[in-house]
This record gives sequence, structure tokens and C-alpha cells, in this order.
Amino acid sequence: MKYTALTLAAKAAAITAALTLSACGAESESAGSGETAAPAAAAPGPAPAAAPTTTPEERGRKLFNECAICHTAKEGDPNRVGPNLFGVVGRSAGKADGFAYSKAFTDADVVWTEENLNSFIENPQAFMRGNRMAYVGQRDAEKRADIIAYLKTLK
Repeated sequence: MKYTALTLAAKAAAITAALTLSACGAESESAGSGETAAPAAAAPGPAPAAAPTTTPEERGRKLFNECAICHTAKEGDPNRVGPNLFGVVGRSAGKADGFAYSKAFTDADVVWTEENLNSFIENPQAFMRGNRMAYVGQRDAEKRADIIAYLKTLK
């Protein structure tokens, strides 16, 4: 029984506090003067958090961390399991110096346009059958666009 009485008392106190606080901004008459009191000033609170302002290039750079397991992105860095992707946008597929491409890439007549990169990143095996890239693809179109925006900065 004590628990129930305490719970009811706590609820009543909370309701009373809420009603009191809701009346803070209401007009009230001053004693005998007929004037209305000025509304109470709003209590200062924390400023609303600003929405993150990231660009597609910045988001793409973060997403590229998955790619960085196999690829480098700085000019002059060595190839890894995959080729260095510095300057990849506009480059012919399978033609970067010093990388042993699969036959699918060396025989391909593909230039890495934004459209081709988008298709390849979405599903590498469907875009170019027989390539050795183990990546299954990025199905999210916005994430692919962000990755491509980042790749375009690598020049």
C-alpha cells in the first residue's frame, strides 16, 4: 500500500508542477491595480545543435575507408591488393602502372566516367564479369555518389 500511496503522491506533485510551470507565461492581474503583468522571460537553454554540414566529398572520404583496405588514394602511394585510385576518374580501366590486373580489366575498353564508376561500385561483378575484386558493392545510390565525389578530388 505504501508504494501505491507514494506513487500517487509523486504523480500529483508532478501534475501540480506541470500546471504551475505552464502558467508561467500566462497573464495575471496585479493586486488591485487592474494592470497585467509582463510575461515571464523564457529561461535560457542550450542553443540548438547545428546540423552537420558535410559535403559529398567529405562523406565520400569517410566511406572510402572501406575501400582503403585494398586501395590507396594518394599520388605515388604503392598499390595494394587493388590499384592506387589517385586520378582514377577519367582513366582507362586496367591501365594503372605497376598493377597486375585481371584479364577482364586488361581486355576492357572502359573509361572510368562517373556513370561507369557508379555502376562498378554498385555491383563490380555485374559491371565487369571475371574481375578479381572481392567487394560485393554499395547498393545505396547516395553513398556511391559520395564515394565518386571523393574520387573526383583525387587529382
